[in-house]
Amino acid sequence: MTTTANDLILGALRFINVYAPGESLDSADADDALETLNDLLDSWSTDEASIYGSVENILTFTPGQYQYTIGNYDAGTFAGQVVAGSATIINATVPADMIANGDLTGAGIPAGTSIVSFNAGLNTVTMSALGTLSPGLQQISYTIPGDFKIDRPLRVTNSFTRINTAGSGLDYPIEIISQERYIEIGFKAISAPWPIVAWYNPTMPLGNLYFYQNPSGGGELHLFTDTILTNLATLTQEVVLPQGYARMIKRMLGRELAPEFGAIWTPQMEKLSKEAYDYVRSLNQVPVPVAKYDSEIITNSRTDAGWILRGGFY
Repeated sequence: MTTTANDLILGALRFINVYAPGESLDSADADDALETLNDLLDSWSTDEASIYGSVENILTFTPGQYQYTIGNYDAGTFAGQVVAGSATIINATVPADMIANGDLTGAGIPAGTSIVSFNAGLNTVTMSALGTLSPGLQQISYTIPGDFKIDRPLRVTNSFTRINTAGSGLDYPIEIISQERYIEIGFKAISAPWPIVAWYNPTMPLGNLYFYQNPSGGGELHLFTDTILTNLATLTQEVVLPQGYARMIKRMLGRELAPEFGAIWTPQMEKLSKEAYDYVRSLNQVPVPVAKYDSEIITNSRTDAGWILRGGFY
């Protein structure tokens, strides 16, 4: 379903009997509740049972590189002037940490624009798109990307390398291992056509992804990461949620907001909140793996003379 932060917050406040049906959200209450809602979404992103899906990121190996930074974080702002019809930001105070391929956001900058190049001596930044208007000197936001420019994952769950040859692809699995197992590898830079294991260290502000063996070719990396529940920047921002999530968020957000708004949290409210939360968690639980083996391993001892051909009794 498609909903907004405003609807989720009002649903939570009605649940704890703070707001009446049809009542509009007070601006001060909205600011506090939106902050709490985003804190709750951040917290659920760390819980595998609260995550409803996995993201397949398709990336490319750099031959001879086995360690990669991963992420794309907000680095701050710099002063500059966007010019309509031009890809160059002029009179820019270029930050010392700026790098190419970072994202740019500001008035007159189209969505999805990135940094192509920059020149601190000339006070210019070249964009991947043309400016749409000339707003004058302003503060422009920029990001710093890792080697893999995707949202910094909290977890990497699965991975494989796809080698495309003669119009078809063969997939080679990459096992996600622990830090302890990665440390046990004696010579980590040994080369091979594709890696067989990977260890992810979720450092900040960029994560670090280590592979073994060192990929000697530029194969296609398929990296599966847990979906991160997106923070809502405004009350009117739309968000698409799977079945069951809107009810869970309203009930659990009400639980968080009740002390702040002086509401009485009743046993009935706790029961309904836990029910909504448990339904979502049960849906996302990963089934316990079932061991599989060849049926011949447990076949009863044969009664015919076949044992002679197999070297004796078994």
